[in-house]
Amino acid sequence: MTKRRMGKVSWGAAIVAACYSFFLLAPGMAIGAEPLKKMRVAIPSIVIDFAPLWIARDKGLFRDERVEVEITYIQGNIRGVQSLLAGEVQAGIAGSAGPISARAAGEDAVIVAVPMNRLDYTFVAREPVKRPSDLQGKKIGIGSVGGSDEVATRIALEHLGVDPASVVRLQVGGSAERLAALRSGSIDAANIGGATFIGAGAGLHKVVDLTELGVDFPFTAIFTTRRYAQANRDAVLAMIRGYMRGVRFFQQNKEESIAITARNLRNPNKELLERQWQYVKDHVYEKIPLPTEKGFKLVFDMLAPRNSKVASLRMEDVFDASFVKELADKGFFKP
Repeated sequence: MTKRRMGKVSWGAAIVAACYSFFLLAPGMAIGAEPLKKMRVAIPSIVIDFAPLWIARDKGLFRDERVEVEITYIQGNIRGVQSLLAGEVQAGIAGSAGPISARAAGEDAVIVAVPMNRLDYTFVAREPVKRPSDLQGKKIGIGSVGGSDEVATRIALEHLGVDPASVVRLQVGGSAERLAALRSGSIDAANIGGATFIGAGAGLHKVVDLTELGVDFPFTAIFTTRRYAQANRDAVLAMIRGYMRGVRFFQQNKEESIAITARNLRNPNKELLERQWQYVKDHVYEKIPLPTEKGFKLVFDMLAPRNSKVASLRMEDVFDASFVKELADKGFFKP
């Protein structure tokens, strides 16, 4: 074969190789060009427990997963669920009682992950509580009727031997709002998130630390609607992945996590945030965001006296385990 002929063959081969490489890369290029899936996610309070969300957004972890998450503060678990059902948000991260109550009412809510599976509350009071009668007739602050904090309040009162019907429950908002209401004297006692109470509970009296009761409880759930989850499964999986990556970052990167938390809480008190970070890192998050049937049964039992339809629910009626199972099967939760 002549050099000229060889040159033509080499040139032709190069063109074929270039075209082949282009077509191999083209699908990836198309995927990269796709716009991010936008999601609005509601949270019920502005506290350090939600730091993984801020981290996942601010560090670009959600974007890495091909979702753009807007975090929306909607005070109270129940109002967040109402916004979800109205289509104002696509998901919520809050107590499980709200979506459970909605499901019992025939609504489309479904829980897809439970990253916090214990009662992270401290029941505190303005005055020392030495006997059950000390709380009778007192004003107890809750976030919303039917919300997880109200369920936790019933658990605390029953643990103390206090009839929940003997107190006056007032809806005052999330942990931060309940703490402010305690300080102003507008309520006498309330459950406060464990991290919120740390460093901010001076002058108040700890009555019972619910985390020490060892109670299984789907404390914080990631929820959406079945319709949205079925139509946008990849986006829901991506949101869970981004959130759990935020949890890992929070646990492994103290200084940057505290800096991001301080910015979002607008709290420059580094010493306090360090104490809260240590508590949340060690006490709050599950490695695999799965609930237990025992925990769901407790919520059902607590809600049933007010809503008889809850009594017939089973965990699989309100929790779709397929999302966490898919991630686990793909090795996402392995260290």
